[in-house]
Amino acid sequence: MKEYDTKTIITRLDVDWMHIKSACMTTISKQAGTKEPSTLWKKKLLICRHSPIRRGVISWKWPNIPYAISTHFARHHIGCEKFIGTERTDRTHVDRETRSQMNYVPMEMDANLDALINISSRRLCTSADPTTRKYWEALITEIAKVEPVVAWSNVPQCVMCGGCKEPFGPCPFYDNLMKDAPSEVQTNLIKRYDYYNKKVRNLVVPDEN
Repeated sequence: MKEYDTKTIITRLDVDWMHIKSACMTTISKQAGTKEPSTLWKKKLLICRHSPIRRGVISWKWPNIPYAISTHFARHHIGCEKFIGTERTDRTHVDRETRSQMNYVPMEMDANLDALINISSRRLCTSADPTTRKYWEALITEIAKVEPVVAWSNVPQCVMCGGCKEPFGPCPFYDNLMKDAPSEVQTNLIKRYDYYNKKVRNLVVPDEN
């Protein structure tokens, strides 16, 4: 399989947990106070995907992404925006008919935290296009450097749901992942996410601050 340039640049990080917490408290007619929410609280909120997480937004750029792969991400439209480099001949001065669909274009995206989780559920799935998955994994790796708990919450749909959700093309990934996991890991969402992140990403996000 050809290797592509998956370099990913976080261009803006707007994840203010006190701002998110304020929205949460407002929905139950309470005040947020001044204490930063714990990591465990963040995990719970990200898993249940209540609306306040949409206050958090991350922007990034892929300087070089195959045009065909950019169209996979362009299909996502809820809670995100896409900006893709043109292949128009009058703009690039390259005859469009000579270009491959796997030629590089630049692409930028903005997405709120709920949209990120939704896209991850599909694009981290082993039934997704392998190159598309590599680009999304590159993004999650960069997010882990600045907001590890957000990266932690971005998992494939099988980890979310406790089993494969692709009846048209089921794969053994989840069964293989969980074959040695104790039952309390398989039945507890936070422990299941912890297990996936440690096994697959070597990412450990303790529940404490």
